[in-house]
Amino acid sequence: MWSKRAERALTPKIEIGYDSGERDMKPRLQKLILYGAPLSLACVNLTHPLILPPVYDSILHHGSWWIRLHTINLILFPLVGLSACYLVKDVLNAAGSLSRIAIAIFVPLYAAFDAIIGIGTGILVRNASALPPGQLSTLRPYIDAFWNSGPAQGVAAAGSIAWVFAMLAAAVAFTVGERRTIAAIAAAAVFGIGSWAEMNLFLPSPGHIPTLWWLITAGTAVVLFVFCKPRLTPALLALAGSLFGASHVKPTGPLGMLCFVLAAALSKTQDVPASV
Repeated sequence: MWSKRAERALTPKIEIGYDSGERDMKPRLQKLILYGAPLSLACVNLTHPLILPPVYDSILHHGSWWIRLHTINLILFPLVGLSACYLVKDVLNAAGSLSRIAIAIFVPLYAAFDAIIGIGTGILVRNASALPPGQLSTLRPYIDAFWNSGPAQGVAAAGSIAWVFAMLAAAVAFTVGERRTIAAIAAAAVFGIGSWAEMNLFLPSPGHIPTLWWLITAGTAVVLFVFCKPRLTPALLALAGSLFGASHVKPTGPLGMLCFVLAAALSKTQDVPASV
């Protein structure tokens, strides 16, 4: 009589696996999201109108495209967050972990900002356009107040800060170990200088970006170029953070996404930094 052990030994093993095409599907999908999501967001937001008060008149002028645009953005913003996660997924040092945490914060906050300010205001304007002139004149100031409300702007600011932090942490994460401490100090300085420029130069000048803001933004990239190694990837990530963090509207938003894609492409030609 055959023993159970011998029977198991002689029983052929059947393995269910994936063919080579299926095994290659996941890396291809990751690459598609890594490059395709930010490029798509850049292209879509080249059509994003600049809205200045009175908000009702500005948004009404763009009709139904405003709501469609922000519905598309509501899909693309999380995909860009996923793209950023793919960028640093193999970087296992502390800076890489901080970058992933910041990305996880960015996604829900920025999506909420898009839903509140973009889609929410668009629906308000669309519904208000059906009101009699007397009622519409009463509602106009409330639409402006909703657009500039503290909670909505706070969500937008928090999401932008998370994005900038994520990109600067990624810049440090891609730096070789012996330069990582000085790179972290430089990134902290860049974060502070960039925050000052955003609050004192960019935001107070709607419709016009001061030359000094552009110079400071370029200067922050130069700082990381000098102190990090490799140099170009961290510099591009600093620009991706500063430009898109300032606004997803053209020109800064699409430029920020372009810098992100270039940084991602460069990072794939370099060795993954050590975990220490």
